[in-house]
Amino acid sequence: MQRLAGKTAFVTGASRGIGRAIALRLAEEGADLGLGYLRNERQAEAVAREVEAKGVKARLFAGDVRNDAAVRAMVGHAVESLGGIDVWVNNAGVEFEEPLELIREVHWDDTFAVNVKGLFFCCRAIAPHMLARERGVIVNIASRFGYLGDPGSLPYGASKAAVLNLTKALAKRFAPHVRVNAVAPAYTETDMMAHATPEYIAKFHQNTPLARVARPEDTAAAVAFLASDDAAFTTGATILVDGGYTLK
Repeated sequence: MQRLAGKTAFVTGASRGIGRAIALRLAEEGADLGLGYLRNERQAEAVAREVEAKGVKARLFAGDVRNDAAVRAMVGHAVESLGGIDVWVNNAGVEFEEPLELIREVHWDDTFAVNVKGLFFCCRAIAPHMLARERGVIVNIASRFGYLGDPGSLPYGASKAAVLNLTKALAKRFAPHVRVNAVAPAYTETDMMAHATPEYIAKFHQNTPLARVARPEDTAAAVAFLASDDAAFTTGATILVDGGYTLK
């Protein structure tokens, strides 16, 4: 099934983890890919090779989403190089797990700079292009902690709650031609979460109705749906990909 054949998608934070899985799934759906990354060009190049092995094109774009000028330059370069962007996925994110008493100001600021400000900068930069074409899709990666909060990672949860709000606000602002939605995954098996202890994972299994942790491919599947015309009448929504965890 190639629901995105003939279209072009851009994924931020595409060099690893969930971003890599999203890029590969969108490639399987037929989209050419722009792959955004910050530092690790070698990893990004490896993902590009995986994408191209699926029979579509891949281009790399370095850029720091925390910097408005850098984002505008990256978006402009991507639009020109790719001949237009139909789907933009805001996946770049950071997390610092610290108890409340030890939260460092620099970590709080960096969390919001990437997860909220960076996401907003990307949306604001790509929107004029999509609105001029009267078509486009933006998908933001949120988190279950945007709903629940997390005292062990308070800035992260707060930043993802802001993503949920931004998704609704921008869906209203960019309608009717651009749809804006979000996906909120639970704990996911990636290198970003490699520090999780066996006890944490066992507790997550116990508290999750579907009795397993999320895989990057689970989030990628939800993104592919929202990016496709199967979700043509969906905007301002968030899909929870958490195995039912938030039902507890």
